[in-house]
Amino acid sequence: MIPGPDWALEVMADMVAKRIGMGLAMALALGALSGCTQDTLEIVAVNNRLEHPLPAKMQQKLRKLNISLSSPIMMRIFKEEEVMEIWKADVNNRYQLVATYPICAWSGQLGPKKKEGDRQAPEGFYTVTPGQMNPNSSYYLSFNIGYPNKYDRAYGRSGSNLMVHGACSSSGCYSMSDAAVLQIYAFARDAFRSGQKAFQIQAFPFRMTAENMAKHRYSEHYPFWQNLKTGYDYFEITKRPPEVEVCEKKYVFNQTGGRFSATGKCPADSTPQALLSAYATYDKTYQTEFAKASAKWGPNDWKDVAEFDRKAQERLERRKGKKKNIPNDAEYVLVDPSAKLTPTSDTVTSYSAAYAKVEAIKNNEPPKVEYISVAELEARKKAEEAKRKEEERLAKAQGRVKAPIPQPNPIKPVMQAAAQPAAQDDGSVWSFFRRKPPASAPTQQASADPAAAALPQATAAATPQQKAAHTGTVKPVTTVAKPAGDVAAAEQPAAPVQTAPAPEQKKPFWKVW
Repeated sequence: MIPGPDWALEVMADMVAKRIGMGLAMALALGALSGCTQDTLEIVAVNNRLEHPLPAKMQQKLRKLNISLSSPIMMRIFKEEEVMEIWKADVNNRYQLVATYPICAWSGQLGPKKKEGDRQAPEGFYTVTPGQMNPNSSYYLSFNIGYPNKYDRAYGRSGSNLMVHGACSSSGCYSMSDAAVLQIYAFARDAFRSGQKAFQIQAFPFRMTAENMAKHRYSEHYPFWQNLKTGYDYFEITKRPPEVEVCEKKYVFNQTGGRFSATGKCPADSTPQALLSAYATYDKTYQTEFAKASAKWGPNDWKDVAEFDRKAQERLERRKGKKKNIPNDAEYVLVDPSAKLTPTSDTVTSYSAAYAKVEAIKNNEPPKVEYISVAELEARKKAEEAKRKEEERLAKAQGRVKAPIPQPNPIKPVMQAAAQPAAQDDGSVWSFFRRKPPASAPTQQASADPAAAALPQATAAATPQQKAAHTGTVKPVTTVAKPAGDVAAAEQPAAPVQTAPAPEQKKPFWKVW
């Protein structure tokens, strides 16, 4: 079916998503948050939104109410109060209110939708089946409420693709925050998988109390709202969704007998007598309250305003810090540790972070969401990659260069042991070069060689020339005339003295001097 003007914006969003990419589409959806009437946590990064479970606190709430996750559901919508309610059946098959979500945006004015392009959000009793669920919506998640139904077609009304969806922007639909629609979708998914064939969604202009009915009784839509109120009352009495049929161009409730034609005559009333009695008692109380309320509200005390003026007033109230006191079960923040965070993500990965975000919302603090262009993201990625490669290159270069490890000199300790204590010098730097090697070793070591043992005594009796030859020093010899007796004694051969050659002392390579 070709979408009409009511869904022109939605079709445009689909084209943008396909041609430009989901990243820009997400940015456009987040940009629409400025039109929301409630500040709620927006979930834009959940790994699998179709299978994401209800938050732990909501499951705990259901257990306290003795309600199963798989029990049947129904929904109610109130335009003027901007509220959607989720009801689930308990063990007695009576429905209990389990969740309330603010409606982020709805278009048009109070009253039913009549034709394609009138920008009206529907009112009435509708049925949602599994085939009406849309997991691939450009508006996060959505489902078709089933407009037009038998009643609408009986009046020749037209329109298509009227949805409940996320993204907080509406053009004929009921728009929720992403966090809210994620939970609403999960409620419906679990109910369908447990065997529920369809669930009922009731869309009202306001809560059908005596006060509100008296306030709006001069509206042109009042007869239609009176018809809707009958179904509203039956649910308030029984806490069970009414059986809805259409005949004589009006809704009829809880009649099971006969055949129904939307434009034909209604069959005989087959409503159970017990229900009729309960309804009569309920209506009697209502009429008393209605009479009192009618005295307060005259024909000029309430006037429906155009959509533009209504939304302008809502924006003004938000700027003044005013907002409606609407319960919001979307504050059960979805904690998903495995969620992939994106630059525009407001998803939290811990309950402490969730608590901080909820407190920020309660204090009217602006959301800390960073909007980054695709080009900026690519530039940041390239910079991070270049930085990583540079660090790896430096690490490899440092691994290849091996600094020398100082080794102890193997010669220096031996020489110090064999060296004589040096005389004190003047302490100047040049005194180092004036030091001479010691003349003899300071210690005598025992030796097995007799010749080596007799070496000191022979050296002591040797002539100065022999001592010089032994020690390696040569002194100039002066010739002196001696007596003849002395010469004869000198010419006698002396005992041979065996001297061991002095070992060659090698200097360390650094002592080149």
